[in-house]
Amino acid sequence: MDTSFVILIVDDSNTLRNLIRKSLESSGFNNIMEAVDGKDALDSLLQHKIDLIISDINMPKVNGVELLKAVLNHSALKKIPFVVLTSETEDETFKKIMQMGATDFIKKPFSKQDLITKIQSIIEWS
Repeated sequence: MDTSFVILIVDDSNTLRNLIRKSLESSGFNNIMEAVDGKDALDSLLQHKIDLIISDINMPKVNGVELLKAVLNHSALKKIPFVVLTSETEDETFKKIMQMGATDFIKKPFSKQDLITKIQSIIEWS
């Protein structure tokens, strides 16, 4: 595994960020950054080299959809794979997110294996 690969977890829930971090670390991902919302994530993205974004949709300040738009509209960030975490159950929501340019999505609740499998497949295709 590429030890320089950096993943940014964006979620307003400290519990969920910790769960994702522990799942990733136990699977060999050691360069993990965290952001509490889209604004915090944008600050991190502009200051650090990030290889993959995992972001919730529903967050204060700047939500996941706004973050996705900002990333896709920024020339230096638009090629970063963007995985959306959501508890939304509407197919239209998923369709909209994918049409906007998200790389993939993960429905909550999810298993550690689902998360790792999705991340590894994105890394292989990047």
